[in-house]
Amino acid sequence: MFLKLQNVTKRFGDLVAVKTVSLDIPEGELICFLGPSGCGKTTLLRLIAGLEALDDGDILLNEQDLTQTPDRERNFGMVFQSYSLFPNMTIGNNVAYGLECRKWNSERIKARVTEMLALVHLEDQIDKFPSQLSGGQQQRVALARALAPEPHVLLLDEPLSALDAKVRVALRLEIRRLQQSLGITTIMVTHDQEEALTMADRVVIMNEGAIEQVGAPVDVYGDPSTSFVADFIGTMNFLNVTIIDDKMVQLAGRKLACDHWHADALSGQKVRMAIRPEDVRIQAEGPPGDNIVEARIDWIEFLGSTYRIDLTLEGAGEKQNMKTELSAALMRDLDLAIGTKVHALLPREQLWVYP
Repeated sequence: MFLKLQNVTKRFGDLVAVKTVSLDIPEGELICFLGPSGCGKTTLLRLIAGLEALDDGDILLNEQDLTQTPDRERNFGMVFQSYSLFPNMTIGNNVAYGLECRKWNSERIKARVTEMLALVHLEDQIDKFPSQLSGGQQQRVALARALAPEPHVLLLDEPLSALDAKVRVALRLEIRRLQQSLGITTIMVTHDQEEALTMADRVVIMNEGAIEQVGAPVDVYGDPSTSFVADFIGTMNFLNVTIIDDKMVQLAGRKLACDHWHADALSGQKVRMAIRPEDVRIQAEGPPGDNIVEARIDWIEFLGSTYRIDLTLEGAGEKQNMKTELSAALMRDLDLAIGTKVHALLPREQLWVYP
């Protein structure tokens, strides 16, 4: 394995910021550390970079132990949220700085700076100063500077969070295309789910210093292995249900079959069932069938091409709330309004059960 983390642990006093994290990262992959503030993702990145010292565990690059290797000798390029450009240097000199520290000769430096600025489409800005560039341009300069010394691994610490939304969307696509064209192994920290899901080959979801789930974006969204992941990624309905038997639960007096079972519980016990709003299918007419519950529309929110609908499920003396999302065309066809009673189909293949 190209980059390997084995039982990596970091403590700050009584706080365990990173808890025995093990992870294999193949060469050429873009992997995102994703999680809420304080989950340990930035600390883990800093441990990989050598900016923090391990308390336990090992970090291996091509089977070479990096534990005692100083950050300056790891040849890892790093891009920070705040750009960290030298304000008194031109763009060209900023990109050249790391190469000069490595004692490259002047002709080689000049050629590499030209190559890197062309790569990020800023070759015509070489003689300007950082203050003369936009935030997106400054971050592209920071990226060029990190890539110039031909690093083994590129580390990105929330590189887009300081930019406005439109620039962020454009630059994330640019970074992804650049990473793929260079084939450089890249680790990115972000708290932005959309960033992680659109850019990464794999997403590492962290919570309280530990890894909750690792997988391709479509897998962590489409098959969350824990209730934390289900709640953190995207929007999810959680409903209290009672176990009847194997992969069968009861909700509002109706029996439901559930395909994704992550709870070790017995008949009669309460568990949480989850379903994404876009997977709830509304039927205005027709008798209840398998995996269908009765509901009432409490609120309708217009979102342009879609509508978000708040439902109340009633039955067997219980009342619970659930959201669904419908296209504008379907809303017109169903002619729905606040107060309308509907049938909600909850497909068994889109239901998850957690403790």
